[in-house]
Order: sequence, then C-alpha cells, then structure tokens
Amino acid sequence: MKKLKGFQVWYEKRTFRQLLTWSMVTLLSVLFICFSLILTSLSENKIRQNVKDNMSIVVKQFNVYLDNYIANVYSAFLTLESNQNLLQLRNMREGNQSLPYAAANYVYLNRLLKQLFNANKTSVCNVYLNFGNGKVLQQAYEQDLLKINYTYGIWKERFPDNSYYWVDADSFRDLIPDKEVGAVLFHLYDGENNNRSGIILIALKQDFFENILDVTALDQDAALSILTDYGIMHFGSPDAWKAVQDKREYLVNHECSDGEVRTNILDGYYFMSKSIKQTGWKLVYNVKESSISNAHYIIRDAMVLVAIAVAVSAVILGILSDAISYSLRELARKVEAEDILEREISVHSYEEITTLSKNLEKMRVHINRLLKRIKEEQGAKQRMEIALLQEQINPHFLYNTLYSISQLCELKKTEKASEMLLALAAFYRIGLSKGKTIITVKEELKHVKNYLFIQHFRYSDLFDYTIDCDEEILDCLIPKMSLQPLVENAIYHGIKMKHEFGNICILGGTYDGKHACLEVHDDGPGIEPEQLEEIRTYLKDGKPGEKTASFGMKNVNARLKLEFGQEAGVEIESVSQDTCVRICFSMKRENEETS
Repeated sequence: MKKLKGFQVWYEKRTFRQLLTWSMVTLLSVLFICFSLILTSLSENKIRQNVKDNMSIVVKQFNVYLDNYIANVYSAFLTLESNQNLLQLRNMREGNQSLPYAAANYVYLNRLLKQLFNANKTSVCNVYLNFGNGKVLQQAYEQDLLKINYTYGIWKERFPDNSYYWVDADSFRDLIPDKEVGAVLFHLYDGENNNRSGIILIALKQDFFENILDVTALDQDAALSILTDYGIMHFGSPDAWKAVQDKREYLVNHECSDGEVRTNILDGYYFMSKSIKQTGWKLVYNVKESSISNAHYIIRDAMVLVAIAVAVSAVILGILSDAISYSLRELARKVEAEDILEREISVHSYEEITTLSKNLEKMRVHINRLLKRIKEEQGAKQRMEIALLQEQINPHFLYNTLYSISQLCELKKTEKASEMLLALAAFYRIGLSKGKTIITVKEELKHVKNYLFIQHFRYSDLFDYTIDCDEEILDCLIPKMSLQPLVENAIYHGIKMKHEFGNICILGGTYDGKHACLEVHDDGPGIEPEQLEEIRTYLKDGKPGEKTASFGMKNVNARLKLEFGQEAGVEIESVSQDTCVRICFSMKRENEETS
C-alpha cells in the first residue's frame, strides 16, 4: 500500500512531457521485445500450419455458404416440381387445352415461378420449364429470356439418368449459350403414362459464382474453384487455375467423407478440398507453397524495421511531447479562467490541439447562445401567459352573449336563456381553469363546444357544426384555448364571408400513436394562394411570444412549439372552398408531463 502511494506521489510530480515520453518509449520497447520473442519462437512449420488452418477456415466457410445456398435452391425446385398446377398441365391431353381450369393453372404456375425467382433473384437469373416441346412453356427472369437450345431427345441423350443434374454451363455451351448463366439445376421428365415430357431448369448467375470464387483479394497466388462432374468453375489466379486443371483427375478421385477437409501438396501447391452436398461438386482452394515460405523472410525483415522504428520514435516523441504539452498547458490555463464564457478560447498548435481549441470555443459560444435563448423563452412564456389571461375574457364576446340572453328573457324564452347562461359559465370556467395554461383535449373540446353553442345560437341561420374526436387522444394535454381562436377565424373569416349557409367541422385523432392532430374545417370561400403563402411564412418565421394585436394562429403556434418542441405547431391548407387549420402535437398525458 505504501509503495502504491509512493508511486502516486511520484506520478503526480511528473510533467506531461515526461510521462508521455517514458510511457511511449517503454510501451514500444516492451512491444518490440515481446514481438521479437514470439516471432523467433515460431518455426517455419508453425507458420505453415497457421496458413493451413486459415485455408481450412476459408474452405469451410465458403462450403457452409454454398451448402445452405444449394439447399435453398433445391428446396425451391422441389416445391415447383410438386405444384399441382404443373402436374395438371403435364397430365392434360391435347384436346383439353381450352378448358377454363387450364388458364387458371397457367396463371397460378406463372405466379409461383415469379415468387421462386424473386426469392432468389440475387443468384438466379432464370426459372425455366418446358413440357411437350413448348406446349407448356414458361419463364421467370430479370432482364432477358433464357438462351437455351432445348430439345427433349438431345438433352435425354446427353443426360440419360432420371435424376437431378447440377452442371456448370461452360461445359455445355452448345446447349446453354447464355453467357450470364454459370450453372444450372434441372430435371428431365419422361413422357410416360400420357404425361408430357419436358424439363424444369433453374439457371444460376455467372457473376454470383464469380463473386464467391474470386479470392485474389486475399492472395494473388490463390484460387478457389468448384470441380463439377464435367468441368471446373474458376475465377482466380490463372497459374493456380492451371494447377487445378492439371490435378483435376487426382482431386476428383480422392473423395472427401462428410465434413472432411482434405489437404494435399502437389507440384508446389497446397490443395484443400471439401465436397458440396447434393451436387456431387467439390470446393477446392489452392495456393502456392512458395508464398507460405516467404512469410519467414517477411517476419525477419519486419523485426529489423520495428527495431529502427522504435529508436526513431523515441527521439521524435521527446521532441513532440514537449511541444504538445506546452499547447495543452496553454489551453488548460484559458479553460480554468473565471471569465471563460466571456473570453475567446483560441490556441494555435498542431491539428488535434487546434481542433480541441476550436471545439471548446464552439461549446462556449453554444452555451452563451443557449443561456440567451433560455432567457428569451422565459420572457416569451411570461408574455404569452399574460396575453392568454387577457384574451380569456373577451369583453366584446361577453357583451354580445349577455345581450342575447337579455333578449331571450324579454321574449320569456327562459329555457334557452338558461342554456346559454350555463354554456357561458362553462366557457369561462374552463377558460380560467384556476390559472392553468395546459388542459386535456377533452376539456379543450368542451370549451370550444360551449363557444360554438353560443355562436350557433346567435348565427343559427348562418352555419352548423360537428365535432368528432378519437377517444385515444382525449386525455392528452394541450395548451388552453388552442382551438377557440381557430374556430373564431373559421366563423368570421370563413363562414360569414361566404354569405350563405355553411358548415364547421372539428376532427381529432392520431396518425402514428405518438402524435395527435386537431383540425378545424370550414366550407367558406377559401384563401387565395398568395395570402395562404403569407400566412404560412408568418407562422414559420414569427418568433414565439412576439407581441401581437390579437390572440390568433401565430400565438397558438408559438405556444405549441414552446410546450412540445419545434415539431409541433399550426398548419393551414385551403383547397377550393375547403379550408383546414391543423394543430399537431406530441401525445403527452398528465402522468407523463415533464415540462
């Protein structure tokens, strides 16, 4: 414990330059010594074994990939082969081809071919079937029809067995001249039992195998090949490919048991092979033996270079650490200053120190900007709350409503007068809300419903209204009196400008489960495009809390953004005689409120 404390004291007394120099020199020295000891202990046989292991890993990985891929293609082939629509078309006699179900068979079969092709389109270029020498002929392809010289008799003579064939296309270019095809899986069907003879064939892309087998990026002297029953699929080093050709017979005759990777050394090449399931193919990876031996000399040269690098690095580090530590000390001095937010942070040094200095300066400016914005937003919020309180009791609206109630009393329509008094009381009760500025959507809709009830009584011959809102958003929070100014605009600037009976519709709901929308529609005369653009610009560019002459859309827009962020706000659309003002906001409930 005492030794640990002593080291801590010693460490704290050292300068950054000393610690950096000693640490880097010590680290490089230790790394060099360890590196040298490890590499010295490795014999050339060990290096060879490591290379063999890497080759084995490559072979196994590619083999697993091809096994899985072949299994998928084979499974798709069997699905197509056993399809009832295909079986019915094969069994159909010549005179029955006009039956209605034949057309349905073709449609469903065509759909199945496309599904099979789309599921494997990265590797399959064509799905082809031909029965009755073209009586039943369909293809699914990406760009062009398959170029194929198909006659049942010729193909049956070349492939007499009643089995599934996996063949490379290069060995049968007289039958499959299409250069885009690298290999095919097919099955020939005899015309026994009155069935049509024919073929089902899946053509695999040439570039699919090229992308798999081209390993020159790993080693210029290496090659990855597939030995088929008829030829070789290869895209690697020409010399390595020639070596595979020369030893093809030997490699084919030395079969691999299931899961086995065979290793052979033939004429200066390492060969590793593994059988591919279901195809009879064999995956072969070969690399020059000389390229493995060269690793021993490369290691020796690397050790010399590392020793030189350590010595040079020690000298350079001593010079750089002093310069770097000076810049860091200067930067630390400026950061520790008491008036850091008022003074510019600027240190000109190497790129990293300069970048750090610039980022600290950006952070200082950003902090100042945030502090200023917080002050502005606090002031804006206070101003808007004052404006809200002022608008909560509109003397003109109150006077007109009371006058209407007075007239009802004079006409002895006490029941109507009572309804209006209750609506007016509810309107102002929600408007005041004990000083709350945030209420639920349900309360806001009730507030605007009372407003519409009063206005509808006054202008019953002018408009009608409907309110429809999803229950899912009724308990969400919204700034108080967000809808009333929009409804007021709809009445006075929409319906009354129409000079005939109109409708106002209020809709509410959510479009993604996270955000809610409330819309006010009116079928007034609409808004001219120029005026509509001016309103949108006014909503977009106006800052929250700016002093305005009335409690309108801009104030609602500002309060929404202040409460829910910049994604919230007011949107306006006007198409012909339909004007829609929409307010969007996040779905926040009382138990989730954080503001």
